[in-house]
Amino acid sequence: MRQPPLLLSEPKDSHNGPSHSDIFEHFHFTLIFTSPFFIHFSHFRPQKMPVKWRAFLLLSSCLATILVTCTGTSQTTKKTYIVYIDKWAKPEKFTDHNQWYSSLINSVASSTSETGDGNLQLENRIIYNYQTAFHGVAAQLSEEEVKKLQEQDGVMAVFPEAVYQLHTTRSPVFLGLEHEDSTSIWSDVLSDHDVVVGVLDTGIWPESQSFNDSGMTQIPAHWKGTCETGRGFTKFNCNKKIVGARVFYKGYEAASGRINYQKEYKSARDQDGHGTHTAATVAGAPVRGANLLGYAYGTARGMAPGARIAAYKVCWTGGCFSSDILSAVDQAVADGVNVLSISLGGGVSSYYRDSLSIAAFGAMERGVFVSCSAGNGGPDPISLTNVSPWVTTVGASTMDRDFPANVKLGSGKFFTGASLYKGQKSLSSERQYPLIYHGSNSSNLSPSSMCLEGTLNPHSVAGKIVICDRGISPRVQKGQVVKDAGGIGMILSNTAANGEELVADCHLLPAVAVGEMAGKSIKHYALTNRYATATLTFLGTKLGIRPSPVVAAFSSRGPNLLSLEVLKPDVVAPGVNILAAWTGVLGPSSLPSDPRRTRFNILSGTSMSCPHVSGVAALLKSRHQDWSPAAIKSALMTTAYTHDNNYNPLKDASTDEPSTAYDHGAGHIHPMKALNPGLVYDILPQEYYDFLCTQGLTSSQLLLFAKFSKRTCRHSLASPGDLNYPAISAVLSDSGNTTVLTLHRTVTNVGPPVSSYHVVVSPFKGVLVRVEPVTLNFTSKIKKLSYKITFTAKSSQAGPEFGALIWKDGVHSVRSPIVITWITPL
Repeated sequence: MRQPPLLLSEPKDSHNGPSHSDIFEHFHFTLIFTSPFFIHFSHFRPQKMPVKWRAFLLLSSCLATILVTCTGTSQTTKKTYIVYIDKWAKPEKFTDHNQWYSSLINSVASSTSETGDGNLQLENRIIYNYQTAFHGVAAQLSEEEVKKLQEQDGVMAVFPEAVYQLHTTRSPVFLGLEHEDSTSIWSDVLSDHDVVVGVLDTGIWPESQSFNDSGMTQIPAHWKGTCETGRGFTKFNCNKKIVGARVFYKGYEAASGRINYQKEYKSARDQDGHGTHTAATVAGAPVRGANLLGYAYGTARGMAPGARIAAYKVCWTGGCFSSDILSAVDQAVADGVNVLSISLGGGVSSYYRDSLSIAAFGAMERGVFVSCSAGNGGPDPISLTNVSPWVTTVGASTMDRDFPANVKLGSGKFFTGASLYKGQKSLSSERQYPLIYHGSNSSNLSPSSMCLEGTLNPHSVAGKIVICDRGISPRVQKGQVVKDAGGIGMILSNTAANGEELVADCHLLPAVAVGEMAGKSIKHYALTNRYATATLTFLGTKLGIRPSPVVAAFSSRGPNLLSLEVLKPDVVAPGVNILAAWTGVLGPSSLPSDPRRTRFNILSGTSMSCPHVSGVAALLKSRHQDWSPAAIKSALMTTAYTHDNNYNPLKDASTDEPSTAYDHGAGHIHPMKALNPGLVYDILPQEYYDFLCTQGLTSSQLLLFAKFSKRTCRHSLASPGDLNYPAISAVLSDSGNTTVLTLHRTVTNVGPPVSSYHVVVSPFKGVLVRVEPVTLNFTSKIKKLSYKITFTAKSSQAGPEFGALIWKDGVHSVRSPIVITWITPL
């Protein structure tokens, strides 16, 4: 059976592949606790933490121990390592850096190979040279060789390669970018066409109408990329929309062996569909009549339809490898991308050990906005990936569109769920069908209750609707198991991990997904009635759903334990049931047995929310070409909203209770307001570097981020909380003594030259908050002003407190979320 990359496009039991199983859902986070920054958790008093946090920590710590003890390697086995090298340390005897890098690797390499003439020569161990976003190589080394290499002059760090996981007709309208009858976003100005978005993913399906370049201007002069050819991909597959296409596979092949040409395109062509979907969401051209088997009918368009796309294929059937990802980032920056959209994640580790974080720092220094998915580890706390402050981390939320389907029981009860089923074998709404569940009344799941492969008895299932619990296997695969066993339909029941969130799937047999409460009722009926029956009906597409948006249950949550002073995620964006372009070689269920072919598909995950933000960032860049990546992020964060279309606080789909800043960050993006935010919190690369200087990194670790200008710590920040971040996180001591913390911020006026802002601050139970000054007066000469926020502790709280600080001038409301966290000193 086809084994797709581990995608962040879907929740844990994704229909695209088993990215995270429900049983082993915590395994994804063991990287957090095997990292050096685990000490941060000693700040917390466990008895003051929510019960599920304490349980989570205990389980994760145990799994971390298991992971460490089970991953020993041979001293002679060669693996891929990322070698970070200080470019400034190159000896004069070497004419260029590549020559020096080769010499360094050869100086520790112990094996040789025989040439055709019988002579011996050193094997070429280097698979990538990195020269733009950062400096160094990816090389095949043994553990013994790594130890020798670490002693060489100029070698700053050597880390093993990591495997990363890959974490629309309605969303432009929902985001306020379009009227429903419109086909152009904002205004079609030439500056739109100057922006290039690099998409690191599974490639692209160039024949999709979403990548039509009609009406586009000539490729911008700053673009230096190219269109690499390969199986199924020629130079003619690039155009004025797809301006670049490259493939990166050396790290993957070094770990997994040669790519099978017959089963996989060793080119930028996308056979998985994920990369095509994300690229079209970022910058797809308008396509009228887009739909998935009749669902979500309308005009599909990307967030920035005038922007260019550069596809960097870094993910293959066996996964996405860090050496390939880093080479793609390095090349993309050299090619001239303005925005990088990366729907990938690989757990959390210290800044200096996170290769993607280091590469993203280099991209940021070159003025590239980097957007990454938060991950699909929710609703568990502390489940974020991509937490670096110079990266925009995106969580997922719902839209006001749904695909309802009903379950009617023989008892007469109705339950509403969701489905994208469209087939010839629909069940009659006029009759009832036998209903069966292989589980029990307890909350314990079993292989047969989850309809895992080989667990259903055809004699008991044939001709019946089967109830299946979510977990372990992809949702659509459960339907395949039911179908293979002779079942005629499926009711897919959420468990506690998914709550009431409904994710629609394009099933191969009549199937309806229902929430946890409905699932419990349906299962109870099936278990207590010998002749239980049901029928399923499918109601198509429904708009105007309330409440919306809602934070998706699968969306990864904070806090950001790497640095409590930096709130993550940054924002949420549409990531549930998103329609966008699809590959031509795979059915919409992604199952090998699916013979259907569609031009568009509907997917869910933070992989879908990330390109929404990337596309909006491209629009902002086209309008404000002088804005830094930090200014664009600030505009997105300070204009985000925290209420739904019922004007109530945003809800968390897993609990149906109000979400917090640990769930939604600054809030849900509001592109039209981000275009004119009034004030921005700008951050220069040196300020990010000074933030790193507060994180306990050694001088050699800091060198990894000082590659371009020999940066040194200027100690401009009194504490990590003084980073000029658009969100404000106050970390206070609960030692019992009076605690006073003062943080500083500077805002830049990007609105009317002459303007005056006054401040409004939320009240808090545990602290008094004072802002000085309370007004900010800008003139044509005064464009930047600073203020300070002083937190004076009154009484420590059992959990974090959430609020906001807002600067208002009568037109703009520049909102910064505030999070107050109490810790116990060491």
